[in-house]
Amino acid sequence: MTKKSKTYHLRNKEKRDSRIKETLNFILEKNYGSLLNNQKWFRIFEWIEQNNFEFELKTLLTSDIKKVNDIFELEHNSILIDYSGNFIEFLELEKLILNSTSELKTELKKLNIEFYEELNTIIIEGYRK
Repeated sequence: MTKKSKTYHLRNKEKRDSRIKETLNFILEKNYGSLLNNQKWFRIFEWIEQNNFEFELKTLLTSDIKKVNDIFELEHNSILIDYSGNFIEFLELEKLILNSTSELKTELKKLNIEFYEELNTIIIEGYRK
C-alpha cells in the first residue's frame, strides 16, 4: 500500500469512527432502544441481496431517505450502497422501507423481525423511541 493510499484509508477510518461515536451519543441522548442487532440486520440485507430487492433507508443523523438499487458490499455490521466507499453501520439505521410482498413478510416473520405495513410498503424500525 502506498503512503497516499494509507493516508486515504486512515482518513476514511477516522471519519467512520467519528460518525459511529456521534451516532452512539445521539442514541444515548435520546434514550433510544435498539430493536435489531447486527445479526438480524445482516440477515435482512442478505435476503435483500439474494432476491435483488430494491429498498430505501434512513439513518439517524440525516433527514434524507436514500433509495437503493444494489448492495455493493455487505459486512457483518455494515453495508455499502454506493461508490462513495462510505459504509453505513447497522447501528446508524433508523428505518428500512421495502415493497410489501408475501415472500418478504414470510421471511421477516421467520427471522422474528418486527415490522409494520403502510401503503404497500413494509417498514422496519431500527429503534424504539
